[in-house]
Amino acid sequence: MLNLGGVRDSAEFTRRLGITLALLIVYRLGTFVPLPGIAPEALARLGGVAERISIFALSITPYVTILILAELLKVVAPGVRRWERASERNRTKLNRILVGLSLLAAAAQASGLSLALEDVKGLVSEPGTSFRLICIATLVGATAIVIWLADQITRHGLGSGVWVLLATGWLALIPSHTAGILLQLPWQAAVMQLVLGWGTTTVILAAIVTLIRAGGTILETATTCLWSRLLADAVWPWVILALALIAGGGVLGGGFWANPGNPALLLVLVGLVALFTHLYVRARRLSGTTV
Repeated sequence: MLNLGGVRDSAEFTRRLGITLALLIVYRLGTFVPLPGIAPEALARLGGVAERISIFALSITPYVTILILAELLKVVAPGVRRWERASERNRTKLNRILVGLSLLAAAAQASGLSLALEDVKGLVSEPGTSFRLICIATLVGATAIVIWLADQITRHGLGSGVWVLLATGWLALIPSHTAGILLQLPWQAAVMQLVLGWGTTTVILAAIVTLIRAGGTILETATTCLWSRLLADAVWPWVILALALIAGGGVLGGGFWANPGNPALLLVLVGLVALFTHLYVRARRLSGTTV
């Protein structure tokens, strides 16, 4: 008998796996549907970049951004989390608010993307207000569809739909990103970047495991690991900016904290992950429940 997040037997596992794969196929197909108003001949010249200007160009990113901000609010103000858990009505209300904010965020990102596309010579057939409005409406509608797909995966598939779609997007980019690094940089620098990327992940995972090895279920551990890293990623650039300003006497310049190869930047990121993990573990121990 299988016990994977409520999956009772192999038949149900197979059914949920099939639903998840079908929804992922729909999602991936959407990434190859170009935005209306894009010149086909210009799109053909772009090759692998075409996915970035499809109807699913924003992917699940607007929703994840709002979820990260909401989770940060819950960490800083635990009362919000208690209110959310007080009743199903509160959870539903909060979810609707987050979806609405996600669509507003998608509209803002779509507006910037439409302007950027118009700046590429020959890419947009008829630049202007009409194209921008159609582009924004399409991307916002597509974001709503992606959020719906994520919800269907959560309800009828395997795992949390948001993270499944997010991981799918990350995995799809690995080949092109790796090739880009290897082709555009000297081999020493390329290897260093790849090692640094994997090294960052390894060090951060080690920091998390050290903090939560005392106990907790697999679900609690996974939740802590996921949110700790995402919140750290969100806060990290602002901490680095603050350190750079302090080091520069209020002036942002080249200096120690502005050097991308500075190993201290990695230590700051690891420290933030450790901090958020500690806050999650502390909250869990105080409440006696998952966070």
